[in-house]
Amino acid sequence: MVIIEKEVLDYEKNNIKYYINIPKLCYEENNDKNFFKNEMIESINQFISEDIFIFIDMIEDDYNISKNEYTYINSLTEFQVAYVSKNIISLSVEFSQLRGLSDISYTKAYNYDFNLRKELSLKDFFKNNVDFIELLKRYILIQINNFFDEIYRYDENFIYNFMEDDIVLEEDNIFYFTHEFLIFPFSSCEIHENIVNLLEFKIPFNKIYPYLSEYAMKNIVKRMVL
Repeated sequence: MVIIEKEVLDYEKNNIKYYINIPKLCYEENNDKNFFKNEMIESINQFISEDIFIFIDMIEDDYNISKNEYTYINSLTEFQVAYVSKNIISLSVEFSQLRGLSDISYTKAYNYDFNLRKELSLKDFFKNNVDFIELLKRYILIQINNFFDEIYRYDENFIYNFMEDDIVLEEDNIFYFTHEFLIFPFSSCEIHENIVNLLEFKIPFNKIYPYLSEYAMKNIVKRMVL
């Protein structure tokens, strides 16, 4: 079985504080005989490391541009193991840069099936004849408008007119999943220029059950309360 361990980088450089949590995939038992799975795990660990060091480089480049402002920056990553079974994993890594009261965040996700020897995409979760992009947009739009309504209760100057076509969602969109939800993270300012928080919208599998593929129902959504 695949397990996820944690490596931490905790250090300070110039005016940048780094607290970097790095997920490391490995096998719980000895798996020397399964060369492909070992190779695949090494590749995933490499992908994650590359994304993390791209983030660190981005922070340092940003600091070098604005260092005359003597801004102190906190940079951190946190990861979440959303789903793990004998042959399937889904995990997300949140990248955050905190500068004063400003917080800029985004998420990367890593979804893999070791039996199929592939990275999972959204289309793996749906039947072939389903326009899953439009389906998911409808559910996300409901949650976005509920979120904006809540903001408007406290800030009547907050103006929004958000439509389904305003949602940027594609087949290669970043997502991760649990046994209950498909989860779609949206980066700072991606939904609205004044919403700097990282937002996540959860689509319950029991709401989209009739549209799910046989693969999703057999391997991920094993028990469903309708």
